[in-house]
Amino acid sequence: MMYKSVKLLFLFILASGFAGIAAQTIDPANILIREAPEVERVCTFEPTDYNADRAIAHTDIVGRRATNRRTSSFNVTYQNACGTETWPPEALAAFEYAMSIWETHLESTIPVEIEATWRELDANVLGSAGPTRIAQIPPVGDEDTWYSIAQANAMTGEDIKQSAGVDYDIVININCAFADWYFGQDSNPPANMIDFVTVVLHEIGHGIGFIGSMGADEDVGVADWGFESSDGQNSPIIYDRFTEDGLGISLINENVYGNPSSDLYDALVGSANGVFFDGIDANIVNLGSPVRLYTPFPWQGGSSYSHLDQNTYGDSENALMRPALDRQFSIHSPGPVMCGMLSDMGWPLGENCFDLIGVESIISVDQTLLNFGVTNIGDGASQTVTIRNDASALDPLSGRIVIENTNFFVTESLRSFSIEPGNSLNIPVGYSPETVAIHDTELVLFHNSSSQPNPLRISLKGEALEENSIFALDQNYPNPFNNQTTLEYALTGTSDVLLEVYNTTGQLVTTLVDSQQGEGRYEIFFDASGLASGVYLYRIIVDGEANTRKLLLVK
Repeated sequence: MMYKSVKLLFLFILASGFAGIAAQTIDPANILIREAPEVERVCTFEPTDYNADRAIAHTDIVGRRATNRRTSSFNVTYQNACGTETWPPEALAAFEYAMSIWETHLESTIPVEIEATWRELDANVLGSAGPTRIAQIPPVGDEDTWYSIAQANAMTGEDIKQSAGVDYDIVININCAFADWYFGQDSNPPANMIDFVTVVLHEIGHGIGFIGSMGADEDVGVADWGFESSDGQNSPIIYDRFTEDGLGISLINENVYGNPSSDLYDALVGSANGVFFDGIDANIVNLGSPVRLYTPFPWQGGSSYSHLDQNTYGDSENALMRPALDRQFSIHSPGPVMCGMLSDMGWPLGENCFDLIGVESIISVDQTLLNFGVTNIGDGASQTVTIRNDASALDPLSGRIVIENTNFFVTESLRSFSIEPGNSLNIPVGYSPETVAIHDTELVLFHNSSSQPNPLRISLKGEALEENSIFALDQNYPNPFNNQTTLEYALTGTSDVLLEVYNTTGQLVTTLVDSQQGEGRYEIFFDASGLASGVYLYRIIVDGEANTRKLLLVK
């Protein structure tokens, strides 16, 4: 399928975390939306024949810290495709209850819209689900990376799917022919029954972005990944960026795993010591180790890769995203590992997810603006921002840095970080201008702390002049002007500056500047209220080099 370029021309409101709101114009040519993979490829949730006799609620994990404060909202439209059968009333109530649980674990200003269909599925399938669309959202998200549309909405604060003419973020199918549903909301399914709330929570989990792009043909033993971007190349979904084999090699490293290749297929079915999700926050709540994913042999479409390992997570507090659900088992919580994975992928979290991952880090940064001053093309400048995790924090501070402007950069090895309590990290930010212009962007700092808005945003500013230029003189503004105008110029270093105004006969009218000035941009106010209308000249001399421009006074 071809990508879809969405023609948006608006001001994005970048909202994420607990109150971080800023405005930034995004080039509409960079916003891509395309169809997501079919839901059967993402998830086909199955029952087991085992009676677990186990119930796990959010309060069982975090105790009194659990909150009912909703930091997102979920809406659902119910469809019927089961002959004359319609949704049982108790199923509707259970579905609404499951959505209310997710509403306390995520944060988004944009409601998550779900289309849920009551239909007959294969006999051993409880449900299937996935996002309706995926999106690339620079400069908010990782470059050349796809996100579920629900996550894209949450990260930008805009309902992006509307631009593609889509009504829903998530589609969910529930098997109307399955006979052993338990629709209660008390986490107490009887023997041989499947907890409906757990199934809905699981399917919503896939819809918000617990999906990878890996696919395989088990008949020939070849696997591939990615969705086509504007440059014709395949780009991963954000989930893919954290996956690796048992040796710590990224599955999207094409120097090791061709795309497509039989080597990749072998890795996905466990031949390289398993497949893992290796994210800072997920690892913290997974006893410090990467999260094992489901890798059956042969490949099982709808189960492999985009689920946690069935055996590793058993009936634990992290069991929600296993590929099969035990009978007489309920888990009414995403669980710490899933919340950690969502955090690593950049999902803005609600309080209950923060409680589940137990991240009590306390972030601070020493600057909110890095001004690189004036330099030349071919030269560079550097500034440093210091990120600190307070000594009173109980957990490591982890995060990642995104800068979507090629004139500014952070060394690759420092784009992701982890800081122990009481420690700080100095992050050098480079400015290497490619064009003559005033450059203005943001360093976006995603982090796992609830003590500050997420992400934090640090303004980056710099100006570049032509190679070897020591100054630039701009046209005054306004021009023509009535009595008052502003003259601007920029210096690449400390210089002797003389700025004067002359009339057209060459007579000196006034001297505005006659001093030594340091590198930077300057604004000089000129009051011509005592002069007659006409053309005037203003001349700047910087270390012996001169430039002259005209200004027009009209009264």
